[in-house]
Amino acid sequence: MIVRYLLLVLMLGFAVPAMGETYKWKDDRGTVNYTDDLGKVPPRYLKRVTVVGGAAEAAEPVVTEVKEDNKETDQSAKGKEKQEKPADSAAKGAEKKPTLYNGKSADTWRDEFDKLKADIKRTEDSLKDRQAQVGDTSKMTRAQYLGVQHEIKRLETKLATLQEKLEALNESAAKAGVPADAR
Repeated sequence: MIVRYLLLVLMLGFAVPAMGETYKWKDDRGTVNYTDDLGKVPPRYLKRVTVVGGAAEAAEPVVTEVKEDNKETDQSAKGKEKQEKPADSAAKGAEKKPTLYNGKSADTWRDEFDKLKADIKRTEDSLKDRQAQVGDTSKMTRAQYLGVQHEIKRLETKLATLQEKLEALNESAAKAGVPADAR
């Protein structure tokens, strides 16, 4: 009985949680959708996507707006707005719309490439760590060894999938005429 309990604790202790990000968006019907692959989000909803969980959510800053009840401040702010409006409208006229490549800006393409490359890097690092663990089996039980071997196979499969996605994204970017600096 105790052996089974210890085996269960060891197996759970070596289980590695998935470190991927989850993306959330709301469609036109108001349905909330989730996916772990940004490529599965329909292009028209990409602007509505938010990252749920993971390191990105913890690192995301919280913006708080503070309003003052001071009438003088409100009046001076209104005066400043009136003074700045002509300059703002001139700036808007001079401001160019970003060039779109297959419906996405260069920054959007760059973000997609950066996220995919970061996922590949994390997966490669995890794979190297697991392979290093298998290099020294003197302190492992057979169950631990088999668990690490299984994890290595899973990471290799994930890495191959991510690399295929990167190749497909490169092909799409090339067809869309995305500049090399945005890849």
